[in-house]
Amino acid sequence: MLHGLEQYLRHHRLVAPGERVGLAVSGGADSVALLRAFAELAPSLGVVLFVLHLNHKLRGAVSDADASFVGELASRLSLEAAIETEDVASLAARLHLSLEAAGRRARYAFFLRAATAHRLDCVATAHTRDDQAETVLLRLLRGAGSSGLAGIHRCFDLSQLAPQSLASESPTAESEPSPSLPPGSDAAADAVLPQSPRLIRPLLSITRQQVEEYLRCLGQPFRHDASNLDPRFLRNRVRNELLPGLERDYNPRLRQALCETAEIAAAEDAFLDDLVSSVLGADLLGAEANLERGVDLKLFHAQPLALQRRILRRLCRPHGLALDFAQLEALREFALAGHAGRLNLPRGFAGEVVRGKLLPPRLCLLAPQPMPPAAYCLELTVPGTVALAGFWNGMDMYIRASLLDHASAARGYNCASFLSPARAGRSLTVRNLCPGDCFHPLHTSGERKVNRLLQELSIPAALRRRWPVAVNGGSIVWVPGLPVASHVAWTPGEGEAVVLELHDGEGTLVYG
Repeated sequence: MLHGLEQYLRHHRLVAPGERVGLAVSGGADSVALLRAFAELAPSLGVVLFVLHLNHKLRGAVSDADASFVGELASRLSLEAAIETEDVASLAARLHLSLEAAGRRARYAFFLRAATAHRLDCVATAHTRDDQAETVLLRLLRGAGSSGLAGIHRCFDLSQLAPQSLASESPTAESEPSPSLPPGSDAAADAVLPQSPRLIRPLLSITRQQVEEYLRCLGQPFRHDASNLDPRFLRNRVRNELLPGLERDYNPRLRQALCETAEIAAAEDAFLDDLVSSVLGADLLGAEANLERGVDLKLFHAQPLALQRRILRRLCRPHGLALDFAQLEALREFALAGHAGRLNLPRGFAGEVVRGKLLPPRLCLLAPQPMPPAAYCLELTVPGTVALAGFWNGMDMYIRASLLDHASAARGYNCASFLSPARAGRSLTVRNLCPGDCFHPLHTSGERKVNRLLQELSIPAALRRRWPVAVNGGSIVWVPGLPVASHVAWTPGEGEAVVLELHDGEGTLVYG
């Protein structure tokens, strides 16, 4: 397994020497094998490892034991670890999601937070060749085009994961964004690599059987998740019933065939995506601001059917608007008809044909009217709390400021979340985000717009307008979900430390 993994990493240039790699470890066989294998390969690869674990709180004491197991294994391997807890069941109920969708949303949000806080270049998950086969079969059952049949990408930009794409169970919504360019790839020679961290799947060439054999040779125990046998989950029924039955009765090499299908579909999907980019022109590639210009209907009419559908998906992508086949066809026929008016779409969006004197007729995507921002400006004394009544969809939130003595701060030291009271002060102003707000988060190269940073965390636009920031002396020192401002970060040599936390009305920590 080690040789195959190292070959795969080097062939696809998934990591580069000097990079900081986060390893997502649940405690199960696949992720433990990922951790042990990377620990052996790290010296030859020249990478620094960091362990990530999110406790979903779905199995009570068993979930807590999983977290302890991962923490102890990381410690035994002399690796730093970030272990967080998320009540996924409550998140699912609050956002009206399935447990699987809520779990995905929570994990990707955690990866983004951890990557920012700990300066990770990429996060590796332990999806295997078997997971790829199951994913392709699942999407085929639900209905999918080449984007869906491409299955699990080996590498993509984490910041492209919009909330809606994580929340929906539709095959379109589950399709991942186009993979990002790995460091050193030939295609990247003249490209600008994204600053946001990548998510990589190094085990896509490794089978589950190879994983288990590798752990047996090491004598390495791992945790068993009983939910993987629960037939209520569709993936479990495909994994444990449908796929083995199809292999037994129809094609013993079905897993290999499905993985090869994914490789073919991924290449064709990337080709068609590049073709759409060349048709639309570089100035229309995904920027939200350019959506207002829409798509030239004359240009749209001239394209073959396959590109028409892809152009419409590209139009919807920046807003995370996932359309099923019938909805997409309705929008396509609306565009071809070219009549003035609007077509209602899911989530309050609408398609509109716009005719003007200076521009040719074009199809525009109209976003739902945002809720008017509720301006607020509140004083927060350290220690103390400040309430944000009706913060989002009627939900109350509050911010708590705690003062830690030096010993407590040193024990739980995390420079990305602690403020120095000497430089940040003990009296802060909490207000909503304003247009143009900028600050310099710790471990980043310089000042950036807060709105863009929150967008990379997949915070919806309407919620970003209400997002709180803590200010001292006219400078932003803290934004929930981001590292503290560089100039006020606490260091171990100082005394007391201030920690700010955003909680929901029931006391659950939302962002620290």
